[in-house]
Amino acid sequence: MQRVDVDVDEMSRAAWGKSWPYATPPTHWAPLWRHLDETADVAGLLVDEWLADDIRRLLTDATGADLADARRLVRFLAGVHDVGKASPAFACQVALLSDRMRAVGLRTSPATLNERTALRHEIAGAAALERWLATRTSLAPRMRRRLTAVVAGHHGAYASFSAVRDAPNRDHLIGDAPWLALQDALVDRAAARAGITPAWPGWDLLRLPGPAAMLLTGVVVMADWIASADTSFPLDPVDVVAEPAPVTTSPSPRSLRAWRRLQLSPRWTAPASHDDPAATFAARFPGVAGALHPVQRAVVDTARTMPAPGLLVVEAPMGSGKTEAALLAAEVLAHRTGAGGVFVALPTQATTDAMYGRVRDWLTRVPAGDAAQHSLALVHGKAALNDDATGLPPLRVVNLHDKPEGSDGRYVVPAADLWMRGRKRTALASFVVGTIDQVLFASLMARHVMMRQLALASKVVVIDEVHAADTYMGTYLERAVEWLGACGTPVVLLSATLPAARRAELYGAYETGRRLRLGLDVDDVDTSALDGDIGYPAVVATGADGPCVVRFADVPTTAQVQVSRLDDDLDALGDLLAEALRDGGCAAVIRNTVARAQEAARYLETRFGPDVVTVAHAQFLATDRRANDLRLLAELGRDGARPALRIVVGTQVLEQSLDIDVDLMVTDLAPVDLVLQRVGRLHRHRRPDRPAPVAAPRCYVTGADWTRHVPQPVRGSVFVYGRYALLASAAVLGPHLDGEPVRLPHDIARLVQAAYAPGTPAPTGWEEAWATAAVQAEHDEAGRRKRAGDFLLSPPSGNDLYGASVAGVGDVDEDSPQGQACVREGTDSIEVVVVQRSAGGADRVPDWAPGGGTALPFPHVPLEDDVARLLGRCTLRLPARMTLRAGSFDRVVRQLEDERFDGWDASPLLKGQLGLVLDDSRCARLDGFDLHYDQQYGLTATPVEASP
Repeated sequence: MQRVDVDVDEMSRAAWGKSWPYATPPTHWAPLWRHLDETADVAGLLVDEWLADDIRRLLTDATGADLADARRLVRFLAGVHDVGKASPAFACQVALLSDRMRAVGLRTSPATLNERTALRHEIAGAAALERWLATRTSLAPRMRRRLTAVVAGHHGAYASFSAVRDAPNRDHLIGDAPWLALQDALVDRAAARAGITPAWPGWDLLRLPGPAAMLLTGVVVMADWIASADTSFPLDPVDVVAEPAPVTTSPSPRSLRAWRRLQLSPRWTAPASHDDPAATFAARFPGVAGALHPVQRAVVDTARTMPAPGLLVVEAPMGSGKTEAALLAAEVLAHRTGAGGVFVALPTQATTDAMYGRVRDWLTRVPAGDAAQHSLALVHGKAALNDDATGLPPLRVVNLHDKPEGSDGRYVVPAADLWMRGRKRTALASFVVGTIDQVLFASLMARHVMMRQLALASKVVVIDEVHAADTYMGTYLERAVEWLGACGTPVVLLSATLPAARRAELYGAYETGRRLRLGLDVDDVDTSALDGDIGYPAVVATGADGPCVVRFADVPTTAQVQVSRLDDDLDALGDLLAEALRDGGCAAVIRNTVARAQEAARYLETRFGPDVVTVAHAQFLATDRRANDLRLLAELGRDGARPALRIVVGTQVLEQSLDIDVDLMVTDLAPVDLVLQRVGRLHRHRRPDRPAPVAAPRCYVTGADWTRHVPQPVRGSVFVYGRYALLASAAVLGPHLDGEPVRLPHDIARLVQAAYAPGTPAPTGWEEAWATAAVQAEHDEAGRRKRAGDFLLSPPSGNDLYGASVAGVGDVDEDSPQGQACVREGTDSIEVVVVQRSAGGADRVPDWAPGGGTALPFPHVPLEDDVARLLGRCTLRLPARMTLRAGSFDRVVRQLEDERFDGWDASPLLKGQLGLVLDDSRCARLDGFDLHYDQQYGLTATPVEASP
């Protein structure tokens, strides 16, 4: 291709000197060369002052040299990321400026404007970089593709390589010789500013495996976002920026000023591990009673001795202090690997909110190192409504040199960095508590997957309650764990217990990624040491030659729980509770569906009175559910003021979300691991004053017809869990239902492994029902894995990242309904915002909620922030039964959209939300269901034909 010499200064004045626009949110009016310079400067500063040591090490290994060369490569790619804007396809958008460009030889054709969308500027930029690398360096095509993919992906999606390969054939879009010369000149400038020449020795040392390229893209994207924000780089008069700045490898004064103004929290350096874990435990968790017990000590000791980075799996009983042990282990692993923070993931928003305060309290006692503060963020769809996360200190940039009054130099600021409060940025804080969706999205082919990977890879990732991930979620979890292993990210998994197959799958996934990073054979990952019952409690860790299993001898029996059958009859339930609670006490009744919980609660209220019965499930307004949870914790928590008599009727929220203690439990038949999880709330805390009839822990299992030879679970339970899992649970619990107590913790692993072992024989007489249920379960599992695989990110073993986003799900957020539906199967229930409407047609905040009665403007009028916040607490999910019938989901959405509140779209809290309008009686009719809301029972949905 003929090369045309171009006067860069003249071209800059003519083409970019006078108010040349380029569209990067928010819209900047500044010369392209300056944006490229400043993006490169920010990228270099991110490497110097913000990136955690483990990411810097990964990038250094990818360059095959040292950190200085890694920094040069980062600056170079950041400095060329928008070169594709110097093309007719991009420049033709403004006619006046196109005329000026044509005057200096940069021409566009009449067809360019109509066809410009066929060549996006990131693809044009990747093509320009490919041409420059091919003509200026000796890099092989394979390595050139790895580099150009970073530029091609800097807007969040990795297109197919064919788009880059074919770009030079579109002269009217990518440009003729003068345009190409201009692109080359810009790449020349970026290389010179990065300290790179065509003869740079680093070219021959480059490796850039997929994980490094993914994180490198994330750094470039982050630098681009920062350099495009006028809060950090305010607009200057155009005359000030008409001339290109001199080429220098140092950041410009303007870039340094912007960096200081940005005030990202400096990277955290974990403290050195202490020789006395017990003393560290006491210092970090002074409010936790008791000393460091053997399992916790083993977790910390294993973190100190295992190959690092690595995987650590902790299986221990409910309420045994796994979280505290995991946080101590995270400190150790962060110190050993250079991780710059900790990411704690949990299954639900409720569990995440509960964990946030615990992590915050821990951080107040963790040395901040050279950083003046810890940056802590709560990340889920309702995080903005959590007062603990947003209320203190005020929403502002914290001056790193100004310590709060009375501070000892270590303090925690919720999402301290104002820049990180933006969409897709919050998880970049040093310490994050979020839902497991944040982890699952790191393996989803969604836009900006590289930012999710960057947020996780720089931290120790702790995933609590791993057993809560079903097969569909587990498919994404395994791939995410594999990528984390390939990135050298320490991972800690916590569970009450895991089926052997799930344990081996997670270990194998991480080990595959780890071996890829180390260049080892990935075909001989041996997980046989994890088969079957490996003992309980157990700690599993990455080992040099396979998994290392820490077992515990002479584990004391903490409880012997008598488990008995109970007929699925409300009178039988009432009689049992009346007898067991005759001297008082607190009981939990756990149902598998909301409708069964509401039915039981209404019946028990007639027997025991409304002041005795409390209801807990997911179909309450968010504000009411939060109030219910706080009330339960205040009464039944570790230090609760227990009432003389209390009956809590709830659903699965009681097994996941709340650290409560009850004297007696009645539960629907569920998979055995979940039954045991529920039993973990029974006599959870030491209490010497339990009434005599409930002094010994007893659990009654109902929700099935026990009179049949093969137990028949109720229909709702079968819908939720599948028949086979319920039959397997009933089978392994059989001897205990006949009188043999369940010994905790000894029987936990045995029961779980027996229920989930492949090929488990059927009990005598169950063969036909067992075989039918097993075949259906296998079919369902295969279907879930196949459906999850449709949008699953490729393994980290690929040669480059081109095509990683082809046929992906696009731009979705982790906690949006669309995003959750991608990584969680069965989330077709619809979230609505409840509005109350008077007979006269005036809308208001529901009168029983905080701020109740506050008038709302007309539906098309934007809301004030405080009113939007009030409504944001008035969300709930419609019952799944309303949306699972054929065509019902679309019908419900259409009917809700008849009451479209367009003004809500101006509020980030309510954008895209649908409103459910209740009348003054708190009633509505929707798609054949009569709806009624009650603060005691939540939302009730009754088919119209069944309504009284």
